[in-house]
Amino acid sequence: MIDAPDPSDDAHTPPPLPATTSGDAPAPDAAWDTGWRALPDAARRAYRLGAVTGWGITGLVATVVSGVLAFAGDHPLAFGLAAAAAPLAGAALGWWQGGHAWRHTAFRLDADGLHLRRGRWWQTQVLVPRSRVQHMDVQRGPIERPLGLATLIVHTAGTRLNAVQVKGLAVEDAERMRDALVRESDHDDDAV
Repeated sequence: MIDAPDPSDDAHTPPPLPATTSGDAPAPDAAWDTGWRALPDAARRAYRLGAVTGWGITGLVATVVSGVLAFAGDHPLAFGLAAAAAPLAGAALGWWQGGHAWRHTAFRLDADGLHLRRGRWWQTQVLVPRSRVQHMDVQRGPIERPLGLATLIVHTAGTRLNAVQVKGLAVEDAERMRDALVRESDHDDDAV
């Protein structure tokens, strides 16, 4: 059984991140331990739209292949029906996958750094320690911009997972997280 939250339930809407103190330095560590937070509801639409687009294109490719086979085979009607169903099946799979990905993505900001948790079947947990942060970017793509969302990209020292992306954040939260991950000692440097 899948333990999906009720879409009408406001419990999945994350509380706002705490504001920073003067100089954009992180607030005291206890204030930043916000616990695991879900992505905002608008991110569900962005995740679904992205997945529907990807799977819809896959369905169109399957349609072209089915159309070619329909003219070459003995059962053109069967291949024609399969060709018509492929984009719809792709869109339905994308709709489900986008909602599933949104529901099983959470983040946490605490004294150690940024924690990111993704997935239900293949779970991934990433910790980006504050001491490893090199620089950060906030990006807004064509799907995110109208929904008031952004992607926070945290570039780290090292070679494995040297850039961690947190997609579907509210713009204000992405900017606050970016500012919170900057260490106080870096405020005098041009490193960030």
